Amino acid sequence: MATERGANIPPIKIYSDKFEDHVVLITGAAQGIGETTAKLFAKQGAALILVDIEEDKLKRVLQEIEAAGGKGLIRVCDISDYGQCEQVVEDAIKTYGKIDVLIQLAAIYPFHSIIEHPIDLYQKVLSININASFYFIRTVLPHMQEAGYGRIINTASGTLQLPSPGQNAYVTSKGGVIGMTRQLAVEAGPGITANVIMPGLIQTEHAWNLLSKPDGTNPVFDQLSEKQCVHRAGQPEDVAYTIAFIASPEASFISGQIFDCGGGATFH
Repeated sequence: MATERGANIPPIKIYSDKFEDHVVLITGAAQGIGETTAKLFAKQGAALILVDIEEDKLKRVLQEIEAAGGKGLIRVCDISDYGQCEQVVEDAIKTYGKIDVLIQLAAIYPFHSIIEHPIDLYQKVLSININASFYFIRTVLPHMQEAGYGRIINTASGTLQLPSPGQNAYVTSKGGVIGMTRQLAVEAGPGITANVIMPGLIQTEHAWNLLSKPDGTNPVFDQLSEKQCVHRAGQPEDVAYTIAFIASPEASFISGQIFDCGGGATFH
């Protein structure tokens, strides 16, 4: 994990039984923030349902989790299809009897200007980034309401605060996720919270490669790190640790909120 120059942060403690009685469903679990989040919950005893469209990557993540003593199952799913999302939830309930935590990290973010954005791709962005969130909420929520407990964590983006050209569809979809989550918080019911994680620019392999220059430098990360209050690149672990707190029983009095995990690049 990256460190800020001059900082002296104590080691982070992981408790192997923190989530041992929890069932956690994570979308976008095959790589990046989703993979890191899945492994963090596995280390803390959770039973996982790992959801993604990329089967080979899902299998690798689960193998690594099981090799480290964790447990879970994978479900290959086109989350833009309501029927497939519903089937994933039904399978999870049959296997584990409940879903305690729903973490929605799956997203796509193509770059096109407004006037050049292909209509079919624009619709695909909305379908994956916001409609799928609704699909899983709609199918998971009744089970949480019956249990009287649940944590639903949806994902927005720091681009809402710092938009740049070419991100119209992505920013639009993430704005919708915030509105959906606030409405969900009102309707969720006793014991159930709904919140939004808002990552800034995070140094996943994909993001780093996408923004790197041929000489290996990455001026986008460098410039944003200087703008942030915390002067270092954001790491997938930063987001995963924040999610773990929001998903915990002790976060029971926090709902309908945005957790900006962007190093203080912007303020709310």
